[in-house]
Order: sequence, then structure tokens, then C-alpha cells
Amino acid sequence: MTVNNTKDSFSRITKVLHWLIALHMIGLIALGWWMIDLSFYSSWYYLAPFLHKAFGLVVFALGLVLLITKSRKRPAEMKSHSRFESFASKIAHWLLFASVITIPISGYVFTTFTGDAVSFFNLFDVPAMFNVSEIVRDLAIDFHIYASYGLLAVILAHAGGALKHHFLDRDRTLRRMTW
Repeated sequence: MTVNNTKDSFSRITKVLHWLIALHMIGLIALGWWMIDLSFYSSWYYLAPFLHKAFGLVVFALGLVLLITKSRKRPAEMKSHSRFESFASKIAHWLLFASVITIPISGYVFTTFTGDAVSFFNLFDVPAMFNVSEIVRDLAIDFHIYASYGLLAVILAHAGGALKHHFLDRDRTLRRMTW
């Protein structure tokens, strides 16, 4: 498995991390959206948040690894991209990377507010590390929700841009992140 990016393409590790994180984030947004309306009597009432928290930890860990691997040499910018497209791409990537770190942290902050640990699929617990006020907890909840909705918009723009480059411009933008 290629570890280093080349001037023309991302490494296989970067590609695997990209797609794993993308699928997890989309799944977590969908699960979060669905679980907020669960009633206490639903069989998913406890399981959905348990899974959401555990997979949130997965995203956080994968996001840290991706940030480390992407800090290495990146493929050159495509000459076919306009200045606006290059700028929009940089902003979108910055927002995506920030989301992979800040959204899980905000979830952790409000989940551990009571001092309870977060279980990682019942394999081990991530202990509560901060004592925060109710105001901070409420801010973390609001950030978690609204940043997730914003993330969905950025994901759609990111995917739309990649598809535009692939089907309309017929350049290698999408192929650099696929096999």
C-alpha cells in the first residue's frame, strides 16, 4: 500500500482514510438526525447514541491519522482548475478537516458533562477529562448540531465539485482520490 502522495495522486492510505471518514461522517449525520426523534420506548433509544458515540471516536482517530498523512507532500494543483475552484477547494478541505476534529470533540464535551466516560464499542472507555459548565455543555450541543448540518452542505459541495470535474471538465480531479 503506497504511503506517500505523488505529484499526480494521493497515496492509497490517504484514499482509504478519505473514503472511510466520508462514509462514517455521512452515516453519523444520518444516525444523529434519525436518533434525535427516538422515543424512550424505541428499541434503538440507547443503542443509537451508543453507536453514534463509538463511531464518532472512530472518525476522530481516523481524522487525526489523515491530517498526519496529508501534511506530507500533496499532489500538485491541477492546471485545469480556475483560481476560484482552487480557492473553493482549499476552503472546503479546511472546513472538512476542521469538522473531523471539532465535531467529535464537541460531542465528547457534552457527552462527558456528567462525568461519564464514552464507551468504544464496550472494548474500553474514554474517560471524562473536563468539568464544564452547563453553558459550555449547551454551546457544545449547539455547535455539534449546527456544525454537522454545515458539514453536510460542505460534503455536498465537495462531492458536487468532484463530479463536475469528472463529468463536465473530464479532468483527473476525482480519479486522484479513487483507484
